[in-house]
Amino acid sequence: MSAYKFDDLPDVVATLVEEVKSLRHVIDERLSKPQPEQKSVWMDVKELQKFLPDHPAAPTVYGWIRNGLIPYYKKGKKLSFKRSEIEEWMNSGRQQTEAEIAAAAEDYVNRKRLGK
Repeated sequence: MSAYKFDDLPDVVATLVEEVKSLRHVIDERLSKPQPEQKSVWMDVKELQKFLPDHPAAPTVYGWIRNGLIPYYKKGKKLSFKRSEIEEWMNSGRQQTEAEIAAAAEDYVNRKRLGK
């Protein structure tokens, strides 16, 4: 790194400003371009077991399938799972906080009072 003198400061700052403008332009261009759709990531039962946080046993996964609890695709005898759908399925099991439950209850009571 070269040492700058105090007299060089205005030129150095001007150079930095131009570089920041250039970087901002590049970032804005990339953000404005439509992002290509990501290909679906498909998993089989073993990959699903590895992906899920608790690494369920195969009989557990087959039980979920039998009971219609997990999204899946079946082509012949082959079972497949879309990663995006599995992530959505996992997120749907989120438990509400006490504050969320209280707010929902209050909203319900208020709607009942208004007859909606």
